[in-house]
Amino acid sequence: MANGGFERACALLETGDERDLARLLREFPDTVILIDSQGRLRWANHAAECLFGRSAHDSIGLSGLDLVHPEDLELVLRSLGTVQDKVVGTPIEIRLRTATGWRLMELVGAPVSWLEEGAVLMALRDLTQRRRFEIFHDHDARFRSLVQNSAAITMLVSAEGIVESVSGALTRLLGHDPEVVEGRPLAELVGEADRWVVATALERASRGASAASPVTVTLGLLRHGGTATIPFELALVNLIDDPTVEGYVVSAHDITARVTAERELRDTLSLLTATLDATADGILVVDSAGHFTSFNHRFADMWHLPDSILAQRDDAKAIAFVRDQLVRPESFVAKIDEIYSNADTEGYDILEFTDGRVFERYSKPQRVDGLVVGRVWSFRDVTDRKRLEERLSFQAFHDSLTGLGNRALFLDRLQHGVERIERSHGHLAVLFLDVDNFKTVNDSLGHFVGDALLHAMADILGGCLRKSDTAARLGGDEFGILVEEIAHPGEAIKLAERILSAIRQPMTIAGTEVSATVSIGITFDGPGTTSDQLLCNADLAMYAAKERGGNRYAEFEDEMYANVTAT
Repeated sequence: MANGGFERACALLETGDERDLARLLREFPDTVILIDSQGRLRWANHAAECLFGRSAHDSIGLSGLDLVHPEDLELVLRSLGTVQDKVVGTPIEIRLRTATGWRLMELVGAPVSWLEEGAVLMALRDLTQRRRFEIFHDHDARFRSLVQNSAAITMLVSAEGIVESVSGALTRLLGHDPEVVEGRPLAELVGEADRWVVATALERASRGASAASPVTVTLGLLRHGGTATIPFELALVNLIDDPTVEGYVVSAHDITARVTAERELRDTLSLLTATLDATADGILVVDSAGHFTSFNHRFADMWHLPDSILAQRDDAKAIAFVRDQLVRPESFVAKIDEIYSNADTEGYDILEFTDGRVFERYSKPQRVDGLVVGRVWSFRDVTDRKRLEERLSFQAFHDSLTGLGNRALFLDRLQHGVERIERSHGHLAVLFLDVDNFKTVNDSLGHFVGDALLHAMADILGGCLRKSDTAARLGGDEFGILVEEIAHPGEAIKLAERILSAIRQPMTIAGTEVSATVSIGITFDGPGTTSDQLLCNADLAMYAAKERGGNRYAEFEDEMYANVTAT
């Protein structure tokens, strides 16, 4: 523009003549449009008419959103939703359908609520040719374009966990406006239940996470405006020391399909693994030559494998390193040899470690186009589950107050004892104990002292028995003792005398000196006598001891049963 024309334009602006200002805006070389709160076109300049190939008059009322590329529509909607809170919106790059096809446009908007509530004045500039030139002549620009349009979300996160920049995939996959996300903590994109995973991953990455060995975690990322999450795998690379980055490069991949596949795999393997979750935490893939082809960090952590072993990728050396960690290393190696001897074999076993850990191991051939090319090993730490099973099993067969076996355990041991002596022609005895005047202790000193007395009784019984004997609390203040492999009845009688003598000694319970006695019934096996009859006979003998004053033992006699029947 010549100086005279420029001075004239300035004069027009200073006079504020609305017709002249409108003409300037209409002839402005960049595309300018005005849309209402619904995205409908209210006005367009001449550049817009040329760009879209239709007059402004014919376009009034049409939706401008119909011209936006489907993959960029959500980004536009997010920007429109936030521009009303700004003086001028942040420029965004989108694809628009024009008279000559799809074009890459830079769009910046400003709210003009003074003209119409929700209205936005937008300026559009065609970047297509410039971007093509940049990409053709600038590999960095080409790479930026690739990152921006990648299917994976790429983020730059500061050392404090703040998102500094993010690719457009965030909007396409999750619906978030990058401008709103930038400057906010990464954790805000994550479902609340998984936020500790982010903190752990950042802490791990701070100790070192290279591009070759990133920190990877699986978690749920939030969609915009909702609480439901989509499963993603995040890979964190530590570039804090790189002066051109000074942060973590985080890439996020939607793993919905993988999670679905893993769920189907868990169902398939459930019968073989007998676990609640058939997918193992640690994964190792070994090729047919015995070399690691891939593994995850969990595998290395579970087996405490140093980098020097992992770097060699030698299966034999790794086995030699880990075998001393196992309770039965020979069995561990033998199972591996057995599986490797048959390429089609699938394997499953339990591994016990000297430090108390327990792993499930599952092995399956790796096939490509139907041919076995290697083997996939998966490992899952089931230590907590095994401990829980052992604890539940103990609770099912033991008395919670005394720690002795309960009635169910005693009856099971007694039944097996009877079966054994039928085969071996040995002998056994059953003792039935009942605390004398236990109700008086409870009523006078309280149930707490009564419980403590029963616990003390259990300790005394334990000190009187052999390791092969079984003591159990049958209920209330009643105890049973199974004495197996006795040479003569006198052994059981001597045991009863030891128990009576030990219990007669004064005991201090909860600061109170308590004296207690028991009545003991004794019975012995006989031809055809069942386990139920033995327990019943011992019970009858115990009542006979009580009737004789207590604090003594009595042996079962047939007359005792006859007396009860007569009564």
